[in-house]
Amino acid sequence: MHRALALSAVPVLLAVTAVAAGCGEGSGPQPPAGAAALVLRLTEWPGMVGPGGTAAISPSFSLLGDGRLISRTGPPGGWPQMREDRVPPDGVRRLLRDATAVPDRPAGNAPDAPVVRLVVVSTDGRRERTLPRTDAAVERLRATLAGYADGPAVPFRPEAVAMVATPGDAAEPARPWPLPTLAGEPLSGLAAGSTCLVLRDADLDTVRAAATAGAGRWRSDGRVWQVAPRPLLPDETGCADL
Repeated sequence: MHRALALSAVPVLLAVTAVAAGCGEGSGPQPPAGAAALVLRLTEWPGMVGPGGTAAISPSFSLLGDGRLISRTGPPGGWPQMREDRVPPDGVRRLLRDATAVPDRPAGNAPDAPVVRLVVVSTDGRRERTLPRTDAAVERLRATLAGYADGPAVPFRPEAVAMVATPGDAAEPARPWPLPTLAGEPLSGLAAGSTCLVLRDADLDTVRAAATAGAGRWRSDGRVWQVAPRPLLPDETGCADL
């Protein structure tokens, strides 16, 4: 009788052990869920930023809660080209864990040294750091992200693009801006002196069709502007997110 009871308890014990093991694997910070929830963003800033400052620089990689990985293709400048890939759930958790484990290190004393801006979001909150571009942990994270973006390219088509405009030399040649006005919201920080105008729908199509080089000079309201288009990512809604 006692032997029968002991044997019958074995499956229950195994089930409890399996559940406990599963809970252990899922412990720790978890990625947020949703198509518009940011998990990880890696942006590479050059030592000397151009017109529009850091607001004009598209992120190199943005990982979202639904597993989408949006990455920039090609060098900065021109109309931004971006692609969309998929990361499986276990890959999302692994990337979150690796990004969370990147140690804090000062970006260095050289003011012109290129850096990486890393944003990590989990159930523990949001964490932002600026790290040396040559940091070994950052390089490993960048390589892992790039490994998920090596298949057939699927273009990412943003629903909105922020036009980051900086006053330029009025004597320089410039194309006429195809919309009523170009100046938008004043920007601050490293983008101080520039403005931001978000384009959607027909306005976006009009400017994209007119922009043979994407980033260039335009004339609007009697002024010449140096303009850089910056796509808004799914977690971004406007100029304040740049």
